[in-house]
Parts: sequence; structure tokens; C-alpha cells
Amino acid sequence: MRPRDLALLLLSSEELRPRKRLRSQYPDIAGMELKRSLLQAIADRDPDSENLDAALTALIDELGSPPGPIRALAIGFRDDWRGLASNPSWLEQLREEAARETGDRP
Repeated sequence: MRPRDLALLLLSSEELRPRKRLRSQYPDIAGMELKRSLLQAIADRDPDSENLDAALTALIDELGSPPGPIRALAIGFRDDWRGLASNPSWLEQLREEAARETGDRP
């Protein structure tokens, strides 16, 4: 698995789908759009795991303002990537969510 594969799984995960809430969804939607932008950029760039940190640093600069939230999302992705090997059940959950989204069976 490459970082691109994880980014694509996260793009199709339930985490990036709007939730039904009684409060304003604008902050949630804005955050999800930032995360989608970062994940799509990772998928497009397709870095190998050895160059992931350098790719994330470049993407923080390229994706522009606001750099703080993008940096936090990049660090979160890096941490998810590093923790993936120790949490295979999470990977399976992401695959199941992606299959549900596309209508495939897991």
C-alpha cells in the first residue's frame, strides 16, 4: 500500500460525508473541503512512503491559506499513515466504507 491508496480510501470514507445536525454545518463543510483538497493532492502526487514527509511539507505550501489547518491535516495524515500497520482493522473498515460508497461488496 502507498500513501496514495490511503488517501483514496479516506476520500471515500464516511468521515468526509456531511452529518445531519441541528447546528450550522458550515465549519464542518469547510474543514471537510480542506481535508478533501489535501487528500486529493496526495493522491495526485502519489509519493512513496519514504518521501511522504517532504511531499506533505510541499503540499502545505502549495495549498496556501490557511496554512495552520492544512498543516494539522497533513500531520494527521502522516500519523494515520504511520499507524496503519499497527491497526489493520481500521484499514478493513475503510475498505468496507469505500465498497459501500461505490456499491461494491467488501
